[in-house]
Amino acid sequence: MKKVILAGSAAGLLWAAAFTGYAINPLVRWLIGLAALTTLLSLWTGPLAKRNARAAAAGSFAFGLVAFSAACHWIYYSVRIVSGGPAALAVTLVVLLAAFMACWYALGGYWAARLAPHRSWLAPVVVLPAVLVLTEWLRGWVFTGFPWLSAGYLAGPVFAGKWPVALASAGGVHLVGWIMAVLAGACLLIWRSRMAAARRAALVAVLLGGAVALGQLPLPDGGMHLVGELRARLVQGGIPQERKWLPEEYEPTLLAYEALSFGRPWQDTPDQRPELIIWPEVAIPATQEFAANYLAEMDALMNNRGGALALGILTDTAAGRFNSLMVLGHGEGVYHKSHLVPFGEFFPIPEAMRDWLQRMGLPASDLLAGPADQGLLRAAGAAFGISICYEAAFGSEQRAWAPDAELLVNISNDGWFGDTVALEQHLDMARMRAMETGRYLLRATGTGITAAVDPAGRIIASLPKHEAGFLDVRAPRLSGTTLYARFGNWPIVILCLLLGVALPAGLARHSAP
Repeated sequence: MKKVILAGSAAGLLWAAAFTGYAINPLVRWLIGLAALTTLLSLWTGPLAKRNARAAAAGSFAFGLVAFSAACHWIYYSVRIVSGGPAALAVTLVVLLAAFMACWYALGGYWAARLAPHRSWLAPVVVLPAVLVLTEWLRGWVFTGFPWLSAGYLAGPVFAGKWPVALASAGGVHLVGWIMAVLAGACLLIWRSRMAAARRAALVAVLLGGAVALGQLPLPDGGMHLVGELRARLVQGGIPQERKWLPEEYEPTLLAYEALSFGRPWQDTPDQRPELIIWPEVAIPATQEFAANYLAEMDALMNNRGGALALGILTDTAAGRFNSLMVLGHGEGVYHKSHLVPFGEFFPIPEAMRDWLQRMGLPASDLLAGPADQGLLRAAGAAFGISICYEAAFGSEQRAWAPDAELLVNISNDGWFGDTVALEQHLDMARMRAMETGRYLLRATGTGITAAVDPAGRIIASLPKHEAGFLDVRAPRLSGTTLYARFGNWPIVILCLLLGVALPAGLARHSAP
């Protein structure tokens, strides 16, 4: 049992390294992740797993606990450094989240060890990859979901602009992750063969080299149609979260965003100015009611300039408060964030615990979730789908904007996480949404990473973290529907249910005396 737990912990460290080592080459990160995945799958099948399914579950739990504790350490930064909460509470929240995520891997390991066919190629390359995808899908859905560190997100930065992106447009991040898991299973199958070690190593190298070479093939035409172009300016205020809500920062914040938006024009002719200016999530550190006069002034300014301004702000209604994006000037629409962050924007806890959180100086009040069927927002003749911060992690929800949205807009406030890898991780997830829907993505954040992403997942422009600035981009407006936008996750989920649940259950029943 100890060896299994140590192996799972080592694999978890590798998995975390793949999702945190942004200073190294993306291909190296992908290979590190593949090694971690191969090790994890090795715990799910073989003689040891067959003898003791609980050992496989324990090793898998250790994998998830170590991986999420290390790769999602930015939760500590948010609670301890930004919010000023106790260090013990920050550590506890990181560990609790990691433990909850680890339970899904333990469940997958237990299921695979109990029912996967052993001593057969079926287990590593058919059953286990399907079980892995099912565990990732479940943990990204149950209790509002937390889809961080899913296998498919490692492939996006490596194969952006190449043919694997077509897999994302066909079946989403889980199809990409399934292919990666199949590759890991094939590596495991080779390594467990009876060939000499040198030959096994050579075959694994050939397999991985072939996969990388195949992945470099140019991306085929996605079938989208050009319907126009939008000139946009993405603004990054660079204001630290620790100072954002200080009363003395309110006026300087507004002046900073105005200077970035209007002080340095693209070209001061009507046909070259930005048609749409995008400010980040809660760019105005106030409620709509408090800033009503300022919003009216900005609306008049944008109308005079012939453009539109999309900005994030908190909006109050009779029902409660929303985290919103509104369009001013030559555009229309207000979007209320519908997928809120548990324990960040809403708190499913008793009132006594709310009182304790408030005494600790931590947020404890709920925002309201916007309705699921909100309409598209429009500016400069373009229709665009919206995601606010956390929502960019959920491809199954972003596909709801298709096929009518011609662009995707994501606004975020990642200042809660300082200079941690949460910023890069969040951007990689947002990039996948562009690949899945076949649309350009315009992303404006308060402190980074502001970026424009093409439908192949390539970052065509970005701003450095924690610096004030703006990006001027020309984003093609596209029409057409990808397979993923049409069918979502269900095809890959049904396939994995057949391969990871029905197949092993049927084989077990057939082989029973």
